[in-house]
Amino acid sequence: MIETGFRTDLMPNLIEFRAFNNRPEATAATADLLVSLVGNVLDQGPAEKASLVVSGGSTPGPCFELMSATNLDWSRVTVIPSDERWVPPDHADSNERLIRKRLLKGQAIDGKILPLFRDRVEATRAPSLIEKDLAGVAQPFSAVLLGMGEDGHFASLFPDFDGLPQALNPHNKAASTMVQTAGSPHLRISLTLSALLNCTHTVLLIFGEAKRGVFEAARRGGSAYPIEALLRLSQNPLTVIWAP
Repeated sequence: MIETGFRTDLMPNLIEFRAFNNRPEATAATADLLVSLVGNVLDQGPAEKASLVVSGGSTPGPCFELMSATNLDWSRVTVIPSDERWVPPDHADSNERLIRKRLLKGQAIDGKILPLFRDRVEATRAPSLIEKDLAGVAQPFSAVLLGMGEDGHFASLFPDFDGLPQALNPHNKAASTMVQTAGSPHLRISLTLSALLNCTHTVLLIFGEAKRGVFEAARRGGSAYPIEALLRLSQNPLTVIWAP
């Protein structure tokens, strides 16, 4: 049974699990946590800059809306997609479009974005360009918001991706990788696990009983889910927020 508000269970490796009664409550808690993490960095001084990595898809949209109404100095915040379909930013499937439409507005209108898709650039050249741009962003990342699929993927690190072992290698020096899988209609680019682990705090937002089951299996270990690598290798706080 889910308790009113949330239940917090502390697990090994600094993993905290919070279960909410419903998705709006979980979304609000996620927004509050991310704003707090970014705000903590900005509060260190007027010259400090913050960085926020966020996932795409349908789950984080309402969270972005709440965050866009918060009174942070967004001019000192750079938002980075965790992954992107190789489509222009005006495409309906673009994560950059989602971020600009639902997060970088209102109070957050002055926030910056570091896009992963590069117009008129051969896709194979994108990782090196992203690497250079990331060098100018505050690191470690102030916060990383990720989602998870029922196949255990996060960002665009899918189980059937041929380059998955290297992308999940914590010693991989590449910050991003191109991803092509049989199940995706688009070529994608994704931050690697080593890049995503370079953060102060990770937040994993998941909904539904099926994803809860995937998370629990990955947490126990011995699964083939990509998310298990994130849970096992994270050295900094990781908060999992779930609702039915």
